[in-house]
Amino acid sequence: MVNFETYIMGQQVYANHCAECHGENGQGQFPDAPMQPDSTGRIGAPPHTSNGHTWHHGDGLLVRYVLEGGMGDPNRFYPMPAFGNVLSEEEVTAVIAYIKAFWSPEELAVQRERTLAE
Repeated sequence: MVNFETYIMGQQVYANHCAECHGENGQGQFPDAPMQPDSTGRIGAPPHTSNGHTWHHGDGLLVRYVLEGGMGDPNRFYPMPAFGNVLSEEEVTAVIAYIKAFWSPEELAVQRERTLAE
């Protein structure tokens, strides 16, 4: 369980650094067609809700994405910027905890298993 202060910090970090692309409520860059290419042929920032795939990744990979940025082909995906020089370790941990609030108990269980397997 996440403590209230961590949740609030994560919410603030998300609002300031993530919501512009991933959506205020985690709905993704193109909520009407998540994970579908746009007119440029690229896929936008994924949803962090059940419609996305964030919960398919363990914490280690999620931290890596936040710190190092997007790792996908920039011709296929809109690149995610790296936040390693922007966010503290505490802020990264908090924003990942906040994102987990978008997930169902079943998704949390899958994600927890992926984290343990890393």
